[in-house]
Amino acid sequence: MWKPTFDKVLVLALAAPVLFLAVLLVRTPSKGSGVDAQFWVERRASARIEARLTYPEADRYRPRTSAGGCPVPAEPIPLKELARLEEAGDWAGIAAAYGLQGEWNQAVSFLERMPATSDRDSDLAAVYLAKGSHEQALRLLDRVLASRPRHPQALWNRALVLRDMGLSMKAAETFDEVAALGEPGWSREAHGQALVLREETLERARRWRGARAATLALMDDPKAPLPLLEARQSPGVVRQHFYDVVRAAPSKDRVMALLPLAQELDRTQGGSALGDYVRHVATRDFSRRESLAKSYADVLRHRATAPDALLDTARAAGEDDLFVGLALHNKATLRYLPELLSRSPRQQDSWFSLYLEREQARKETADGEWWKAEQRLFNALQRCREGAFSARCVDLEIRVGILYAELRRLTEAEQHARTAWAWARQLQEWELELTALELLAHISRDRSDFSSSLAYVQEWSARGGRINNPCYWPQVNMAHIHYLALRPQEARASLEAAAACPEAPLDLMYGATFAEMARARPDPADAARMRHVLDIARVTNPTPGDAVYAHYIEGRFALDQDNAGGQAMLLRTIEEADRLPPTDTLAREAWTLSYSSLVTDAGRTGQFARVLELMAAQLGTEAPAKCALAAAVHNERSVAVVRGADGAVVGDYQGDHKEPFAATSSAQLVPERLRQALRGCAQVDVLAWAPVFGRTDLLAPDVPWSFRMGRAARPVAKPAGRRLVVSSVEAPALLQLPRLPAWTPSSEPEPTALEHLSGSEATPSHVLSSMTDATEIEIHAHGISDPVISDASLVVLSPEGNGRYALTADIVRQQKLAGSPLVFLAACSAGRLASTATHEPFSLPAAFIQAGARAVLASTVDIPDAAGRFFDGVRQRIRSGTAPAVALRDERQKWLSRDARNGWTHHVLLVETSD
Repeated sequence: MWKPTFDKVLVLALAAPVLFLAVLLVRTPSKGSGVDAQFWVERRASARIEARLTYPEADRYRPRTSAGGCPVPAEPIPLKELARLEEAGDWAGIAAAYGLQGEWNQAVSFLERMPATSDRDSDLAAVYLAKGSHEQALRLLDRVLASRPRHPQALWNRALVLRDMGLSMKAAETFDEVAALGEPGWSREAHGQALVLREETLERARRWRGARAATLALMDDPKAPLPLLEARQSPGVVRQHFYDVVRAAPSKDRVMALLPLAQELDRTQGGSALGDYVRHVATRDFSRRESLAKSYADVLRHRATAPDALLDTARAAGEDDLFVGLALHNKATLRYLPELLSRSPRQQDSWFSLYLEREQARKETADGEWWKAEQRLFNALQRCREGAFSARCVDLEIRVGILYAELRRLTEAEQHARTAWAWARQLQEWELELTALELLAHISRDRSDFSSSLAYVQEWSARGGRINNPCYWPQVNMAHIHYLALRPQEARASLEAAAACPEAPLDLMYGATFAEMARARPDPADAARMRHVLDIARVTNPTPGDAVYAHYIEGRFALDQDNAGGQAMLLRTIEEADRLPPTDTLAREAWTLSYSSLVTDAGRTGQFARVLELMAAQLGTEAPAKCALAAAVHNERSVAVVRGADGAVVGDYQGDHKEPFAATSSAQLVPERLRQALRGCAQVDVLAWAPVFGRTDLLAPDVPWSFRMGRAARPVAKPAGRRLVVSSVEAPALLQLPRLPAWTPSSEPEPTALEHLSGSEATPSHVLSSMTDATEIEIHAHGISDPVISDASLVVLSPEGNGRYALTADIVRQQKLAGSPLVFLAACSAGRLASTATHEPFSLPAAFIQAGARAVLASTVDIPDAAGRFFDGVRQRIRSGTAPAVALRDERQKWLSRDARNGWTHHVLLVETSD
């Protein structure tokens, strides 16, 4: 290797400043870049933006004036001055000029030419803000402020983003930080913005709490004034607690005294249900009802769970409304749902009927009939909007958001959560605002949007949270978010803050996060803290799934303290989880996390052959003797192992990733030296669990490879060839999906029997029935998933009579595909893996393999209408005897050679069973 002499080094050292100065002269603008000062005066005077830009001439304070609500066309920017800026290489100046005028597409084209700096990123965030892309803007600004906490423009822009997201308390705090900088003009305006935002938010809280307190006061003080004004201003919260006040009234006189309030609510919201209810209760025999009413009041005062014995007494006494109220204050509300439904017609109350619709949807979801819950909630929302029960409608919107979040349909979940969030603010329904905030925090965390998730949690905390957990909930959630975002120091600090909260429950989320942080940031007191957490878990989490998860936490913690003991505990956890039904999601999560902990620990200790064995066991397949890749990720740890054509094992372990896996390239996960070790392999078997399962760029495009999972079924007799094609589906109207082009059969003779299901016949039950003995399955339909984040998908089919329309992974994996079919999912994004599926490869391809398919091809991105021909080409190659992985590679190369726009073919994955 050439080595410079000392003299040459000295010359280079002296030359470096000169070169650097030359670059500055070429690319750094001189003061004003030769542009007339009036140019910037005019740009600032006509500025159309609220955001701040970092270019000094563009960032002078400019008081914004109203144009009377009428947009005034912008004057064109003088081309002569733009040319001078361009001649000086002043891209920042050109971007600022366009930015001040609100011409963001022009501005961003110049910002992207600049190197990544704090200033550049702050300006790019202003572009995202203007386009309404708040999440992207927040991520950029958080990155800027992590390195420069007092960056003036980034602080201002972050306050604007938070304000536009509805996070007014955090926006006010950020404006306060700007005000503290003491900048002329900007600080004064920031102070004013903070005052307005904080006061508007706290006024909503005061009104809601005042209405709630005034209504509940009627329960204890017979002389308390009726909250008639509150009923007009905040009818939702008053009505919600009015029922409790009537139920708790100990006498006829106390009940009748509530009639004017009932009539005011009826007048505000329509109907006569509450007045009728008061009159009905007043006819009851209070010599029997009085003691029950007082017991009901005690339950409310102590925020206790209504005891079953009290429900039995109310039932026996025939006090239907008290029974209903007590059932709603019992943890097992769904157990009493049939009785609630049978007693509700006697009340003839639309408000309460909508509540029961929500509870029925909860029951249907718990029973696995989510499509019924979805249709029920949409129907209830329609009826609710036609009435005057706005607060109840917000509650239903939230319930739809929760349903979609549970189904991992996060885009739809977020849409409904945001609708509920905005609606609750408009109605000044403070508690519903907090509930929507919680839901948005969970959704954004599951989408790996950690900046937004933290902002939602911090806003919840800044508002004071709920009465029962204002301290613990935000701290433990922030700890978990920081852990997922690979920020161990912040996670550890939040854990300490959570443990210091009064009556901190130290639940399983705390325990799981603590076990991980004890590894990343060990402390001598950790062992005692973990024993305390596990002691609490044994008492407060009695279900089998909870117990298994607690054993996982114990094993995860022990793995780095006592490696052999930790391994034994994790293997025991896997065995315990295997004995529970797969529907026990917590046990299944413990099962997966135990495997990933063992796999990455084997990588840490250099036991690379053990990595292959463990991953094969997890996938229910055999460890390949050659030409294999195994890859796994567990938070900041990753391991990749290859077994080459000669059977030699080579591995790579990385124990300190700084970015979450979603932001990690496959090249970083599988280094080039491991890829080279697979050269000479005719094809490669890939063993991967979530979140690696589903990545289509693990190996080079010219390498034939497929994911391996399960073992091929051995049919008693070779089934007769039968091809099933599903197309021309009639999607439910509520999804608002366009009709797809009709499927056209090939002009070539069909060598197997063909069954074609289309239109109203292409229902889930018909498709599932026809799949049973098919040897080829091809589905042309819409796939629903998140277009930005890879969420687990479903295929939309024609609806059944009961409303069920979706072909989902959980339904498919329950089937028995006797024909060991080759499956082609020609639906947009049908192969996507859930972004939240760090614990399970929850995707349709995996489900088909588990049901008995021998191979599945599916796209992980949206595909064009011509994709059907691509899948047909792969099928013809396989029919001619080519191995599926080779057939996919060859057809892909063919399509790419025709047109570079066929890059979507890179994102078609193949999953196969072992022979």
